[in-house]
Formats: sequence, structure tokens, C-alpha cells
Amino acid sequence: MKIRALPLCFAIGVFVLSSTARGQELSELRIRLDGPGGTPVSGALVALLDARDSVVAEGLSSETGSRILRAPSGVYQIRVRRIGYRPFVSNGVPLPHSSELVLNVESARVVLESIVVNSKSQCKVNDPNNRALATVWDEIDKALRSSQLTTEDLRGIGQARTFRAEVGPEGTVISADTTIFSIEGRRPFGAIDPDSLASSGYVLGDEHAGWSYFAPDETVLRSDQFAATHCFRLKRQADRRGQIGVLFEPTPQRRLADIEGVLWVDQATSELREVVFRFVNAGVLSRFDAGGFTRFRRVPSGTWIVNEWKLSVPKLESRERAPFPPLLVPIGRFENGGGIIGPAEVVAARPRQPRVMDTLVRKR
Repeated sequence: MKIRALPLCFAIGVFVLSSTARGQELSELRIRLDGPGGTPVSGALVALLDARDSVVAEGLSSETGSRILRAPSGVYQIRVRRIGYRPFVSNGVPLPHSSELVLNVESARVVLESIVVNSKSQCKVNDPNNRALATVWDEIDKALRSSQLTTEDLRGIGQARTFRAEVGPEGTVISADTTIFSIEGRRPFGAIDPDSLASSGYVLGDEHAGWSYFAPDETVLRSDQFAATHCFRLKRQADRRGQIGVLFEPTPQRRLADIEGVLWVDQATSELREVVFRFVNAGVLSRFDAGGFTRFRRVPSGTWIVNEWKLSVPKLESRERAPFPPLLVPIGRFENGGGIIGPAEVVAARPRQPRVMDTLVRKR
């Protein structure tokens, strides 16, 4: 039996086009974003909005504050979203546009420290009646969308690694298998369709046949399917000083194996730091605290990427208890993970001699 885990991913794409723009001749718009004093606005989400406020094309501004977007001829507003600030929306701009468009982007800061947290759960993350939740989620969404679009400018960290490890009950590594590879011009990790997770769940299998288990990536967390199958509320925690979280959990009527967890945001900078989660409605796996985390970081251009992720599930032993059913006892853990690495980390991350992990539950 094989154990399969889904890692988090960077999604490829410099800009996106709506379905209405496909198959039409496109005009190019060169945009430069300047902040106060002419400082370039880097790492911002720059989008063209049509008359219905739909996103026709979107990309990330470079270190110089530049972005090129393409769309059919027409009149568009340029929307600029950057972490820690309210959105900026320009006046209408006609396409074609012969020269570079320079926008002076000035917008108010987002203040998260003063947000009051209550225990009320919302099953709509953007419920207009809960502005505090919507404000924090918007900052999370900016980071997730930036991570989806980031495929370049990983200076000095243009490599990634994935690993599998079997860990004993005292934390000793019994076996490990690490793979290091270049991430330039390619997707470093796989992804799974949000529809599959919504319809089939995040864990497949059982203690007899084994499990395949899946983690959420940026696409999943931003999807309509995730929003429709989870409820949300704000959260603060004593050991997370300076952070505010959005807790998510399956809707009450959902019975499939799923995840619950928290997306943690730095209150001072509005930057998404970490997503922690555990599997629920997953039988034995839920009893033994199976779950994982994803951590994020900013790269030199100001864009946002997944920096590290890990999944951890128990290794179980079946002990006979006649005349009663067998007792499952944890005797270690299986871990899957990965992330981006710098040159100094490559030597340390060289693989040990791999050992096949082909069972999750063994009998005694």
C-alpha cells in the first residue's frame, strides 16, 4: 500500500484572461506604479477591470513597479491590490494605449490590530455583515493570489525540495528520501482540483487499505468550492502575539473527510504567515492528530510565495485484544513536505539512503 500526499504549489501564470477575452485580438498596456515620492510599488496585484468589474487580465508588478497586461480593445479601470493597503482603482483607460501609463498609487493602510474578535462563525467568508472577517480575508486573498502568480524572481532560491520520512516514537528519523530540483520555469509541486476535494474529501481510504491524503494549496483556499464547504471566524491566540487568524472548519452538514485550521496573519504588516490544519471526519487519522502546515514568505521583488509545507500522519500498529476488536496504537509518524531552498541549504538537504514506506498500519 502506498501513501500519497499532495503538496502545496506555485501556480504558473504572469497574467490571466477572462473567457470573454480569449480568441480576440489583444492590445498591450504598459503600466508603472509609483508610490509617494516616486517610489516604485512592487509586488502588487495589478488587474484590468471591465464595465462589469470583472477581471480581464491580472499580474504582479515588478521591482520597478512595472507590469504589462493584454486585453481586447475597450475601456478598463486598473485595480491595484497590495498587502497592507486598501485597493486603488483608477479612472477608465482606453485600449489601445500608445504610451506607458504611470499611476500614482496612494491608498489608506489596513489596520488589523484594532479588530474585535468574536466567536460568531460565518459560512460566507465575504459576508458583508461581518466586515472584520472580510477585511482580514482580503489580506489573506492578496497573498494567496500573489503566490499563484509568482513564477519568477526567486533569486538565490531557485531550487526546491520534497521529502518523505518515517519517524519513530521518540522523534528519531528511521528513513528519509529527499529530492532537490530547480524550480525555474516549472511548477515545483503538484496540485489537485478543488472540485475533487469538495466531492471526494481530503482523505481517501482506511486503516486496512491505507490512505491517500491531501493538503490545500492557494487555488483550493481561494476557490468557491472551499468557501461553500467551510465556515469561518476570526481568532486570536495567546501564543500567537501580534497575529490574527481566520479559523476555518467544515460546514455542519458536511460528513466527508475534510480539514479545519487557521490562516495566521501578521497584524502589523497584514502579511499571511502560516496555515495550520488537521484532518477531521477522517476516522482513525482524526483521532491521532494528523495534519500539517504551510508557511509563506516575501521574495525580493515583493511578491509572495509558499516557503515551506509539511504533512504528518500516524504510523499505527494493530494489537489483538481477544475477544475485543484490535487496538490501534501509534508507533511513529510518516511525514511528507517540501519548500524552496537557498544555495547554502542544498548540501544539508542531500538525500539519505531511501527506504520504501509501503504500509501505514502493521499488525503485531
